[in-house]
Amino acid sequence: MIGRLWLLACGQVRVRVTGASLTRFLNLCAAQGITLRQMDRTAWNELHATLSIRDFRMLRRHMGRTGCRVHILRKRGLPFLAARLRPRTALWGGAVFAVALCWLLGTHVWAIQTEIAPAIDETAVMQQLSEMGVRIGMPIKKLNTRQIRWKMMQLQPNITFFSLNLRGNSLTVVAYGSTDPPEVLDEHAITKVVAARDGVVTQVRTLEGQPMVRAGDAVQTGDTLISGLVEPTREGGKYRTAHARGTVQAYTTHTVQAARPLIEQSKRYTGKIRHQYALVMGNKRLNFYIGSGIAGGTCDKIITTRHFWLSDSVVLPVALVTQTYTFYEREPTTRTAEDVRVDMLSRVLGETAADIDGMVTSHSETLTEQNGAAVLYLTVHAEEQIGTEAVDDSTVPEENAETQ
Repeated sequence: MIGRLWLLACGQVRVRVTGASLTRFLNLCAAQGITLRQMDRTAWNELHATLSIRDFRMLRRHMGRTGCRVHILRKRGLPFLAARLRPRTALWGGAVFAVALCWLLGTHVWAIQTEIAPAIDETAVMQQLSEMGVRIGMPIKKLNTRQIRWKMMQLQPNITFFSLNLRGNSLTVVAYGSTDPPEVLDEHAITKVVAARDGVVTQVRTLEGQPMVRAGDAVQTGDTLISGLVEPTREGGKYRTAHARGTVQAYTTHTVQAARPLIEQSKRYTGKIRHQYALVMGNKRLNFYIGSGIAGGTCDKIITTRHFWLSDSVVLPVALVTQTYTFYEREPTTRTAEDVRVDMLSRVLGETAADIDGMVTSHSETLTEQNGAAVLYLTVHAEEQIGTEAVDDSTVPEENAETQ
């Protein structure tokens, strides 16, 4: 198989030899080292054979000594194909363009995807990567993933995992982390646990410190729940200070007021839809429309981007952007308080529950109409943890001189 491919690459000529002295022709070929392949004796004075281009040129110099004539039947191989295609400049130009395109696709980054946790600012991460040179069209050989990862971990301390995964010419940015942890007081500082809000204590769990309240006590915001000053546990003992820790559960009440106008502007779609197209090639954008878009706030705008892929890992540096505008007209809509009751209650109750470190036990609400607006008065009853750490500035009582 390899031998046949090599012969085709070098070129072959199929010839017909005619004459009365075929024996002299064959003796001449043997004497000059001319190789005849695939010989076929079609008549007493006719012979078909295949020669290489080199042997055919040698044969032409000695044909006068044989008394035979040679006719070319067929030409095969790469040299003859190239000779036929040589005048076709467009075809050669296309081949050169295809080779250049393959090189460009395989040596540059043409797609960047992200898998970034919600707790991390994706815009800031991509901006910092751009400043490091990580962008569409960058050469793959300049992508130093280890150095970029080290710099990104320094610039974004809340990132716990960061990686750049390259597959073909598509780059995926992966970043995980968490929001900044709450500030924790010094482990050796003298602290106390105070009430973060008013409530009635239901349970006290003290890990360190002196409990100052018990179940059933009513407390106000700022009251000391667990003190960092611990009383002596035996007769003749001394007071000591500690870093107070613990949780205090309490019944709490939250009162919230919210308002919403009853005359609202609603959308009435006219049925008119307009499309605008743009072509993105690398970092360049070519708009097929005049201006930067459709101005005004009377339409909904939806942008879709379609990338062109050769495979799962090879993306073309071309994307089609479609901007769809759906037009509408604004018209006033008058609602009643009962129409917006469920939506208002759901939204306000959800926001209040998000601020509670516990669970909601019950709620009550009052909805009224005042000056063209629905006003909601919401009272939420909950059982939550109200203890929070604070610096304890208590001083150790002086010892009674009479006891000495």
